Amino acid sequence: MSDINPRRIGVLGGTFDPPHNGHVLAACQARDRLNLDLVVFTVANDPWQKTGVGGIRESGLTEVGIRLAMVEAAVETIEGLLADDLEMQRGGPTYTADTLYELHDRYPGADLFLLIGSDVASALDSWIRPEEVRKHATIVVMDRPGHDGGRPPDGWDYELLEAPLLEMSAIELRAQVRSGEPIADQVPAGVAELIKRHSLYGAER
Repeated sequence: MSDINPRRIGVLGGTFDPPHNGHVLAACQARDRLNLDLVVFTVANDPWQKTGVGGIRESGLTEVGIRLAMVEAAVETIEGLLADDLEMQRGGPTYTADTLYELHDRYPGADLFLLIGSDVASALDSWIRPEEVRKHATIVVMDRPGHDGGRPPDGWDYELLEAPLLEMSAIELRAQVRSGEPIADQVPAGVAELIKRHSLYGAER
């Protein structure tokens, strides 16, 4: 951790299945341009908006411990970036309101900045307990290619981070692995190694 008592903390949540260079670049740009002491990658245990009624087993989502290990491998050598297992330790469906509450309790007095892509910004009102999300963090919208202009609903205060994020998606990366295409230039080396080691997404050992 770059700061024993961080005062400005970015929160970047997701399934990270797998984490890729776009995630790392976005976090580094947020760290530098927002003067953040720390960017915390919170790895979703059970992302309710993706797994739905069928749960993780039916969704095909990679086991959370492996996803956490991939994020740890992606950020371990980068100053100010941290993989966090709090959502895995909490268990059950993952709600951002709960995560922000726990981080607020862990880092009393720190300012939290929730980093979200423009592809999800318009849906903030549909999140669980959105009023608590607004209470505990400043919303930072990062434009994603193909989703430029996506903004929070009326009534949400937010900051805009205009950053040239890499145009890649985890869905496309998983498809590339299944078809035998190389992804070494799109994910950190440690992530590529874990994908191979665990035969994720149809990869051969």
